[in-house]
Amino acid sequence: MIRVFVAALLAIVLQFSLSAQALRDAQLVQKLYDLSQDFSSQNILPVRGGSKDKPLGCYLGGRNDVEFRSGYKDVEPRTQCEWAYDLHDFIVQSGGGWDNYRRYVSQTPVSNPLNESLQGLTGAKDTHDPLDKAHVPYDKQAAFADKWWKNNSRAYGSSVLPKDWWIHDAVLDGNNLWTRYEQLNGKASADYVMWRDYEIARLMKKQ
Repeated sequence: MIRVFVAALLAIVLQFSLSAQALRDAQLVQKLYDLSQDFSSQNILPVRGGSKDKPLGCYLGGRNDVEFRSGYKDVEPRTQCEWAYDLHDFIVQSGGGWDNYRRYVSQTPVSNPLNESLQGLTGAKDTHDPLDKAHVPYDKQAAFADKWWKNNSRAYGSSVLPKDWWIHDAVLDGNNLWTRYEQLNGKASADYVMWRDYEIARLMKKQ
């Protein structure tokens, strides 16, 4: 009986995984991939690295920059792009992301919400602040990451190193790659850049 239940559960998980892959926008994943591999320009290198001179990481400037050292850095780039796509979809479905933030601002006007929230990253969630409403906490993203990588990477499943290193790199990179893509494709306003930096800074702190 237990074996039947486990087999049925695995079938559901596999079906969900395949459904998620089928729903991906293949052209958008390709654009993410092209951006991730465009080392001839300054489009991706300043914030993500990936060259011999600047290892893959998350670079916003300052002492909190992160160079990836887990097995995540060795994952095939297209898989990293598929991860970034699926993570963004998860964030949006969880009420996060730039578009949801703008919607919250329009629904609940507050004076200078971005500047107010940037005055010290306390980690406290204010349900009336559009920035906090649009922030999907690190723990929730990390739990999604653990499930995703177990289903999509043998290296992750077999790694003897602490998996939280891989998860931290993956969460930062998925957000960083996606927001850089958005910034270069129609969302290059100063407000967007401030919002992006705020989001990633909180994730760096595991908030």
